[in-house]
Amino acid sequence: MSVTTEPTIVLSVRVPESFAKQYDALAKATDRPKRYHLFEAMRRYLEAEKWQVDLIAERKRQLDAGEIGYASPERVAAVLNKYAAYDDGQ
Repeated sequence: MSVTTEPTIVLSVRVPESFAKQYDALAKATDRPKRYHLFEAMRRYLEAEKWQVDLIAERKRQLDAGEIGYASPERVAAVLNKYAAYDDGQ
C-alpha cells in the first residue's frame, strides 16, 4: 500500500519504547501499515504548521521591500521592561 506517488526517502528516528508500542498497537487495531500512520501524522503536522513558514517568508519579503522595519533597541527594551514589571506584580 503506497501512501504517495512522489519519490520517497528513508528517515530514521529514535522514539521511546512506549511510543513504539502504541504505534504498533494503532497499526494493528486499524489494520493499516505503520508507514501509513507515520505518513499521515507527518502530513497533518506539516499542514498545521505551514502558516509559520508562510509568515516568515512574507515578513522577509516585507523587510526586503522596505514595507516594514526592525524594532529599535529602545522599542525592544520598552517591551521587555513592560513584561518584567508585569512579572514583578506591578
